[in-house]
Amino acid sequence: MNEKAIEFLKQDSISNIDMLEALHRGIAKVLYAGEEGVQLQVHETIMQCAVSLQAAEWMTEMLPRQTSMFTAHEPYSREAFRKRFHAQDSFGKDYCCPCRFAVWTGKNPLPVSDKFSVHRLTMKYMDTVCRQYHLFDEPEYIAERLKAGAIFGAFCGKEMAGFIGEHAEGAMGLLEVYPKFRRMGVASALEADAVNRCLAAGNTAYGDIILGNDASFALQRSLGLQFSKQKHYWLTA
Repeated sequence: MNEKAIEFLKQDSISNIDMLEALHRGIAKVLYAGEEGVQLQVHETIMQCAVSLQAAEWMTEMLPRQTSMFTAHEPYSREAFRKRFHAQDSFGKDYCCPCRFAVWTGKNPLPVSDKFSVHRLTMKYMDTVCRQYHLFDEPEYIAERLKAGAIFGAFCGKEMAGFIGEHAEGAMGLLEVYPKFRRMGVASALEADAVNRCLAAGNTAYGDIILGNDASFALQRSLGLQFSKQKHYWLTA
């Protein structure tokens, strides 16, 4: 079913980049793929893209009642998840929706400022990362990402200026710049380095950008990332 799923999702590769990358990286289980849409399981999250509300509801009915994390790629799936699971537009405790994808579609690496050095963070930075990150308060998730070697820090000398990570499903995120170092190019250096790591691994770099986060949209534009036409929604039950 992977081929059917990829064929459907490539009709809008940027809007479906998370599902395509999950398949490419071998972390997705195809639950359904056909002319009506695609449904994947990626770790604990159900990702779904449907052509109609009827198709979205039909695919959603196949899921067990205990399912609790969802990504809807259009309003049909969002409505179906809300109806069957009473899911809310959120991620963890904090509002995080709707979003657009920002995707690096180029083949060449981005230049990284030499004003900062970027290094993989270890568990000794756990408290610092949890204290500084503003979007959600999930220490267990931060610890898992650190143990996976998926969070990197930018350093100015011996002082950490900010950090960025890769989420479990493959998206760039967890970006934070310390107030002292803002407007100095730290975010650009961190994201360019993250894009280059994805390219080196043979993957496509992408991230979820929450609508209304003007600073993040400006950062993506400055680096040359492309935005999805469609909005997508994170939901939890």
